[in-house]
Amino acid sequence: MSVIDTLVSRLSRPAGKALDPTIREIVHAILKEHGYASPAEVQALRDEVRDMRGRVDGMQSRLEAAVKLAEEARAASAESVRVARVEAEGARTASAAVRVEWEKQLAELRAAAVAAPRSPTPTRSTAGGATSHAAGCKVAGCTGALRSKGFCSPHYQQWRRGNLNGFVGLDGHLSLGGAEYKVKTAFAGGRAELRDGKVFVDGKGA
Repeated sequence: MSVIDTLVSRLSRPAGKALDPTIREIVHAILKEHGYASPAEVQALRDEVRDMRGRVDGMQSRLEAAVKLAEEARAASAESVRVARVEAEGARTASAAVRVEWEKQLAELRAAAVAAPRSPTPTRSTAGGATSHAAGCKVAGCTGALRSKGFCSPHYQQWRRGNLNGFVGLDGHLSLGGAEYKVKTAFAGGRAELRDGKVFVDGKGA
C-alpha cells in the first residue's frame, strides 16, 4: 500500500478525525498533488450523486404517471370514437327506416286518392232554377271569394245577422218574396225558393 493509500485509510477512521487541522491540510495538499480527491470532495460528490438520483427517481415517477394518464386518455378517446360511430350508424339506420315508412304511407295515400270516387263539382242555383259556376259566393251575381258556408265575407256577415234575403238563417228564419218563413235549422245557410207556394231549400221541400 502506498503512502497516499495509507493516509486515506487513516483519515477515514475515527482517529483520523482527531488529527490536528494543520496535519489534515498537509494531507489534503498531498492528496491533491497526486490527483486524489479529498474526503470532503468525495462526500460532496456522493451527496450530489444522491441528490441527482433522487431527482431522477422523482422524474421517473412523474413520467410513469404521465404515461399512465396518456394511456387512459387514449383508451377513453378510442371508446368515445367507437360510441360515436355506433350512434352515427344507428342514426343512419333510423333515418332510413323513417324514410321507408314515410314513402310507404305516401304511396298508400296516393293509391287511396286515385281509388276514391270523385264528387261532382257543386253548383249554385240562380233565381230561375238554373245553375252557375261553382267559383265565388253562392249569392246570385256575386263573384266574391268564398269565406264560409259558401258565402263571401260581406254576404257571410249579412247572413249571420239574419238579414240575407232568400237564405235560411242560423235560427231557421227566412225572408223570401216579401214574406217571412220558419224552417228547420238544418237548412241554415241554404238558398230558398218558392214553388207553387211551397218553400224549397237547395231543391228540397222545407
